[in-house]
Amino acid sequence: MKVRVHLRYLMALTVLLLALIACTAYDHDTPDTEANLAGFERHFGFEAPPDVKDVYYFADEMGADVLYQLGFEAGPETVARIVETLDLTQPDSEIAGIGLTCDFPWWDEADIQQATLYWTSNAEQDYWKALWYSESTQRVYYLEYSL
Repeated sequence: MKVRVHLRYLMALTVLLLALIACTAYDHDTPDTEANLAGFERHFGFEAPPDVKDVYYFADEMGADVLYQLGFEAGPETVARIVETLDLTQPDSEIAGIGLTCDFPWWDEADIQQATLYWTSNAEQDYWKALWYSESTQRVYYLEYSL
């Protein structure tokens, strides 16, 4: 009986460790870390060009749904490249439900309200990508999530 109990604990611990190892590395408190720049490349498909700086990244992969947030400075050429790479478009009307973000000092809701939104979703409407670009601050706010 004791062996069976110990095996259950060992299996649970193994599953927990595998989940932690499999999660994406990030540093939401420090900009431009190696993990944050890798997050940029992972989501946009190319290395951060020289005009990209102050890159913050957050990944929540626990549970059934995922949530990724990036915040950084970039010029309009880089934003255009991201929009083209991800096939993002400007919405025809207000998009509901794009408020599922975590609160960080680098995620400026007031700036986002004034920014231009580009977005897309999959055919099933259960995976979303949204990018806001503020021309005045040259800040990019990127959100990727599933429902």
